[in-house]
Amino acid sequence: MKKLLFVAFVFGGLALTSCKKDYVCTTTIPEVIPGMGETVSEAPFNDLNKSDAEDAETTCESTGFGVWSEK
Repeated sequence: MKKLLFVAFVFGGLALTSCKKDYVCTTTIPEVIPGMGETVSEAPFNDLNKSDAEDAETTCESTGFGVWSEK
Protein backbone atom coordinates (compact mmCIF):
# COMPACT_ATOMS: atom_id res chain seq x y z
CA MET A 1 0.00 0.00 0.00
CA LYS A 2 2.88 2.39 0.79
CA LYS A 3 4.42 1.76 -2.63
CA LEU A 4 1.12 2.49 -4.36
CA LEU A 5 0.71 5.71 -2.40
CA PHE A 6 4.29 6.75 -3.22
CA VAL A 7 3.76 6.13 -6.94
CA ALA A 8 0.50 8.10 -6.83
CA PHE A 9 2.30 11.07 -5.22
CA VAL A 10 5.07 10.96 -7.83
CA PHE A 11 2.61 10.95 -10.74
CA GLY A 12 0.49 13.60 -9.03
CA GLY A 13 3.52 15.84 -8.62
CA LEU A 14 4.48 15.41 -12.26
CA ALA A 15 0.95 16.28 -13.35
CA LEU A 16 1.02 19.53 -11.41
CA THR A 17 4.34 20.78 -12.78
CA SER A 18 4.16 23.06 -15.76
CA CYS A 19 6.20 22.51 -18.88
CA LYS A 20 8.38 25.37 -19.98
CA LYS A 21 8.64 26.00 -23.70
CA ASP A 22 10.48 28.26 -26.09
CA TYR A 23 8.62 30.82 -28.19
CA VAL A 24 9.45 33.49 -30.75
CA CYS A 25 7.79 36.79 -31.61
CA THR A 26 8.26 37.63 -35.30
CA THR A 27 7.57 41.25 -36.17
CA THR A 28 7.13 42.29 -39.79
CA ILE A 29 6.88 46.03 -40.42
CA PRO A 30 5.74 46.91 -43.93
CA GLU A 31 7.74 49.12 -46.25
CA VAL A 32 7.44 52.72 -45.02
CA ILE A 33 9.82 54.45 -47.40
CA PRO A 34 9.71 53.29 -51.03
CA GLY A 35 12.71 51.14 -51.89
CA MET A 36 13.57 50.33 -48.25
CA GLY A 37 11.67 47.02 -48.12
CA GLU A 38 9.93 45.55 -45.13
CA THR A 39 11.65 45.02 -41.80
CA VAL A 40 11.51 41.59 -40.13
CA SER A 41 12.82 40.89 -36.65
CA GLU A 42 12.56 37.93 -34.29
CA ALA A 43 12.66 38.05 -30.50
CA PRO A 44 13.18 34.71 -28.72
CA PHE A 45 11.41 33.92 -25.45
CA ASN A 46 12.94 30.86 -23.77
CA ASP A 47 11.67 28.67 -20.93
CA LEU A 48 8.31 30.37 -20.41
CA ASN A 49 5.52 28.73 -18.46
CA LYS A 50 1.95 29.00 -19.73
CA SER A 51 0.93 32.21 -17.95
CA ASP A 52 4.15 34.04 -18.87
CA ALA A 53 3.76 32.88 -22.48
CA GLU A 54 0.20 34.21 -22.62
CA ASP A 55 1.36 37.62 -21.33
CA ALA A 56 4.22 37.76 -23.83
CA GLU A 57 1.88 36.71 -26.67
CA THR A 58 -0.50 39.56 -25.83
CA THR A 59 2.39 42.02 -25.87
CA CYS A 60 3.79 40.62 -29.12
CA GLU A 61 0.49 40.79 -30.99
CA SER A 62 -0.65 44.14 -29.53
CA THR A 63 1.27 46.14 -32.15
CA GLY A 64 -0.63 44.51 -35.00
CA PHE A 65 2.65 43.51 -36.67
CA GLY A 66 3.74 40.68 -34.36
CA VAL A 67 3.15 36.95 -34.83
CA TRP A 68 3.59 34.62 -31.85
CA SER A 69 4.74 31.03 -32.38
CA GLU A 70 6.27 28.11 -30.53
CA LYS A 71 9.82 27.08 -31.48
